[in-house]
Amino acid sequence: MRLHRSILKATSTRAMPRDKSLREDLRIKKWKIRRGDKVMVISGKDRGQSGVVSEVSRKTNAVYVRGLNLAFKNVPKSKESPSGKIQKEMPIHVSNVALVDPSTNQPTKVYIGKFVDPNTGDKQSVRYSVSTGSVIQKNLDLTYQKEWKDGKMDTDPDAVNKVSFQTVPGVPPFPEDVMREIQNRYKKHY
Repeated sequence: MRLHRSILKATSTRAMPRDKSLREDLRIKKWKIRRGDKVMVISGKDRGQSGVVSEVSRKTNAVYVRGLNLAFKNVPKSKESPSGKIQKEMPIHVSNVALVDPSTNQPTKVYIGKFVDPNTGDKQSVRYSVSTGSVIQKNLDLTYQKEWKDGKMDTDPDAVNKVSFQTVPGVPPFPEDVMREIQNRYKKHY
């Protein structure tokens, strides 16, 4: 399981992912793999295994697949890691994974085509499987929301819903000089 950046940062800075971004001309422009897609690794040590994409790194042309390409990282001993080692998902280059066709459960190439809804006439870009021609739906991955926990720096829901400012008719919300600066924010004041 991939740990969230905030948890890794609290554990150790050594476990934080180092972002080795590529030049703009080397990055993939149109991505066909998204977070939540089921993919199969087609080369590497985890070849033949499939999993769900937990993160997509467009700066490095890599994806993180849940439970695959795991490596141990040494971190200082703490309550979360008493042995001083944590298991972390490492990135897999996007060329080493393939989307899984939902009808055959096999890896497939994908092309993006236009789909016109016959009822409404709306045009949409849809991913199609090259081998079977079936539509590959975009999955919404909201599993990370289950892991959210309120911290000491989070605002209480009661304080968010409370009305803290009442407008008075004819009185601006800020002093006049602040309002002038906001209205003329692009004008240079020398």
